[in-house]
Order: sequence, then structure tokens, then C-alpha cells
Amino acid sequence: MMVVLQTQNLCKSYGQVKALDDVNVYIEDAQLLAVIGPSGSGKTTLLRSIAGFVELDSGKILIKSKDVTNLPPEKRNVAMFFQNYALWPHMTVFENVAYGLKIRKYDKNTIRERVEWALDFLDIRSLAERKPSQLSGGQQQRVALARAIVIQPDVLLLDEPLSNLDAKIRMRIRFELKALQKRLKIPTLYVTHDQEEALSIADKIAIMHNGKVLQVGTPEEVYKNPVDLFIADFIGVNSVVKVKCAGEKLVEVGNLKLPVQKETVYVVIRAEETKVLPIQQRFDIAEGDLRLEGTIIGKLYLGSKYRYEIKIEGVDEVLFINSEEVYNVNEQVQIISRKGNFFIYEQ
Repeated sequence: MMVVLQTQNLCKSYGQVKALDDVNVYIEDAQLLAVIGPSGSGKTTLLRSIAGFVELDSGKILIKSKDVTNLPPEKRNVAMFFQNYALWPHMTVFENVAYGLKIRKYDKNTIRERVEWALDFLDIRSLAERKPSQLSGGQQQRVALARAIVIQPDVLLLDEPLSNLDAKIRMRIRFELKALQKRLKIPTLYVTHDQEEALSIADKIAIMHNGKVLQVGTPEEVYKNPVDLFIADFIGVNSVVKVKCAGEKLVEVGNLKLPVQKETVYVVIRAEETKVLPIQQRFDIAEGDLRLEGTIIGKLYLGSKYRYEIKIEGVDEVLFINSEEVYNVNEQVQIISRKGNFFIYEQ
């Protein structure tokens, strides 16, 4: 596959804060790369620098092997979908979608044909004469997408595209957005704070923290093989057990004895992949599985499940684990995490 978008060693600082710290990512033809990370990690700065709205301190941005680093936004042939949709309130849907073509000096016939194609593609042609104030949030989102794709960009940039929708609509739109991107075959950079959203729709995921890209891989790779403690804790619903080694070469965590080189061991447990069982129930433990014992000290009802706060014997931390089983506060339980559903890091 051909690399369409590539960033090379992007750096951008605001005072003492490094918003981008030697960032290298690439997107191949028709791929969707999701960029996730906590607030302030640099993901939006990366998106805006590719769009041409941020002047870099150093580094290069290549689109179809062409250096566009110093080109203005309108010369890059990228389309950016803004979090707040940024529709012109005084324009109709048709006029909003046509706007990007007009400033690119297309003739009237081409503009009409392209706008009608985009409206049909997103099934909103019936809304063509409405103003944004007459549209629902989902309809406004489709108009903003139509405006982005109508210019037939080389790269589509999406900034938190589903954040303004309620949870039920957001779940449905994920499927539509993924299908839409595959039909369009436009290389897409998708910034989101919602890791579940990224895991569900991306071909690749880049995880950022403090301006750096820490890991890039398929959703399965970053979920099952996180390269460090931050990523293991950030991806998925997790609990972290911290064990001080006190100079010992071997430390016990539950039923496991771990050889260690450093002062502290962190065990990141995938809470959604973990079983909570009565303390007396027999359970076959395979080699490499983790078994902990603890006491339930808190309980929340979540509908289909309960969320339990569990104090683990021998460590200061508590675990937060969801289970369909019903237990009482102060009840003793055992926690079983299969090999591959927990990760061990030394620091």
C-alpha cells in the first residue's frame, strides 16, 4: 500500500511545554489512524499542524510524497472536520457544503454536481435548503462530513467527530462512520479521547502522551501487547497493583513469584477480563495465571453488572472490577486473571 500521509520528527513547543516531541506517524492508502491520549497529550496539535493551522518548530509533513510543511491550509488538499462542526449559521446546507469548492474557484456546474453527490452519499439531500439551526445534532454532523468529503481531499482529518452526540447515537454512528470511510477510501486521521471508539473503528492506533507517540499498532496489538505501564493502564478498564520490592530479588504478587531488578513492580489487571469468585470456590489455575484474595469494601449497581471495590491482601491498592455475580460488602473473594490479561512492569 502507498503511504499517503507521513510526519517526520514534528516538534512544537509552547513556552516550556512540548506539544509535539519528535512525532512520526504515517497513514497508508484508505487507512484510518486513530490518535488517542489524555488531555494535553498533543493529539489535537498534531491534527492542526497537518491541517496547516499550527506553525511547527521543526519537522516535515509529506502528503503523497510532497512536502507541504510550509503550505497554507487551502493548498494542502486536506479536509478537517471540526469538533463543533463549524457550520455557517446563515447558509443553507447546500451552501455550507459548497463553500470549500467555491473558495477553490470551481465552476457552478462542478460545484452543483459535487455537492449533490456528497448530499446523496450521506443521505441528506432532503435537507439541502435548511439552515443549521433547523437540524438535529446528527444531521449537522452529516453536513459537516459532506463539506469535508466534497472537496475530495487526499487526507481527511477528524477532530473528536462524535463527542457532541449522545451515547446511543454515537454507538450507531461509529458503524456508519467506519463504513463511510471504507467506501470513500480516503486516508483518515481520527483524533479522539474515547479509547473504545478508537479500538472499534481504527485500522491503526497511535497513543500519545506529553507530546510523544508511545506506541503505534493495530487495535489488537496495543490492547494485548502494551509497550509500557502508561499504555497498559490507559487502554481498557484496568486496575493497578503496586508492590514495593524492598531490595528483594523475588517478589510475591498473589500466587505468583516474580523475579525483579528494580524497586517497584506494577501489575496492570484488565478489569473487564477478570473473574470475581467466592473465596471458597475451587478454580483451575493454569501456569502463569494470577490469583489474588481480597475483601469487598464497596459496591455499585450498573444495571447488567456490579462494580466492586476490592481491598487486596498484602498491598495498599484496591481493585475496581465489574462482575455479574452478586456479593456483599465485607465478603471475601478471589480474583482470577488469566495469563495475557494482566501486565507486569518494573520501575
